[in-house]
Amino acid sequence: MNEDYGSEYAELYARHWWWRAREAILLRQIRAIDLPRPAEILDVGCGDGVFFPALSRFGRVRGIEIDRSLVRSDNPYRDAIHHAPLGNAEYDGWQFDLITALDVVEHIEDDAAAIESLVAMLRPGGYLVLTVPAFMLLWDAHDERNHHYRRYRREPLRKLLAPHGKLSELRYLFHGLFFMKAAFRLVNGASGGKLRQHAIPPWPINWAMRTLCLAETAVLRWMGVPFGTSLLAVLQREPSKRDAPVSDACDASHEDDMADAEPVGASRS
Repeated sequence: MNEDYGSEYAELYARHWWWRAREAILLRQIRAIDLPRPAEILDVGCGDGVFFPALSRFGRVRGIEIDRSLVRSDNPYRDAIHHAPLGNAEYDGWQFDLITALDVVEHIEDDAAAIESLVAMLRPGGYLVLTVPAFMLLWDAHDERNHHYRRYRREPLRKLLAPHGKLSELRYLFHGLFFMKAAFRLVNGASGGKLRQHAIPPWPINWAMRTLCLAETAVLRWMGVPFGTSLLAVLQREPSKRDAPVSDACDASHEDDMADAEPVGASRS
């Protein structure tokens, strides 16, 4: 993350309409997941633990943030934030009911290995909630300053995630912002990337933008709008066979027996 942007991140998260809207969307999504209570939760790329207070409503939260400079010395969550990169032996044996990776994977060159490491830390039946920026068409100076490797489209992200479990959600967010960001990209390109995208506007504009983004999500989430500035994915790791309900296991066993049985009058060749 860009150093100047990183120093402002906690305030942006607490006050800027985009982060306020994204958190509300994510919490609505997490509430719809069948999590145990209390759940074991990991927030990857957690920064200063800005999402911890909200996630703590669902269970015990730990985090991974490789940039130590983002974590304040007086942060009450400091001891729960770890700094080794994904895949490090420090995380061997870690298992979580929910892992969040919010605008993280685009910072990692080998995104396939990152997804494998994330899923490996899920308990069978656990959930990964992930967001990434969308469409290389919208690539601009903000992506470069924050060391992004890519922006995503829905189908490539599906191919990246689908081998690891069941995708219960994969949709674009912030549809209306797509055209605003495309226009901003052109203007910012002409100005040499000097315009700031994340200045906190006066409160009436801040409130109005958050409200519009949430209203848009509520109205359009089921319509499969094929564009937006972000992608949201929810992946469930396959439950282990030991976790299957007894009735389901019996049904599966019965089906296997029926498949092995010969129809009346049939013969084996």
